[in-house]
Amino acid sequence: MQLDELKKSMSTLEQMLAKTNTDIKIDVSASQTAQTKILRKFRQGFVSCLILAVVFACMAIANVNPQSFPLYLKIYISALLVIGAVWYIFMYCKLNRIDIAAISPTQLFAKTATIKLMVIISEFFFIICLVVLFTLLFPTAWAYNRIGFWAMVATLLFALVYGIVHLWPQYIKLFRDLNSIKE
Repeated sequence: MQLDELKKSMSTLEQMLAKTNTDIKIDVSASQTAQTKILRKFRQGFVSCLILAVVFACMAIANVNPQSFPLYLKIYISALLVIGAVWYIFMYCKLNRIDIAAISPTQLFAKTATIKLMVIISEFFFIICLVVLFTLLFPTAWAYNRIGFWAMVATLLFALVYGIVHLWPQYIKLFRDLNSIKE
């Protein structure tokens, strides 16, 4: 399956390299649909991060469960979620400014590649931040709340599998569709 997909991609790439910029036509409707779907995912990410940041900020203010979930970790995760929300707003604005119907294919491919790179870098940054969070959180959760510890481990494993199996392929497909060309 992957070999056939790779051959098709290589064939399409060879065809694109053989053409000039004026020969390549963007499939505007497919690209705009993909852009709309990606923008919706960015909005959902922004809203989710903001809601969770408020929840953890309220937990920090009320100092809920201070032994197994210390105050500094609540503040850390609140700040991280606010940064994530701001990043989603930035990515939303950057993608929303692209007028697919008005720019050349080369410009579209360049802008899309920049956005893809920024998304990958941000995911890597936030994964590192979450690893730091859970590295600090696991020892206290293990010491004071074993059931909470195992619930966190199960939730993290589920989130990891769900992200790899369901979410990442969606993003990959949407970014491919964003660069749709007419055959």
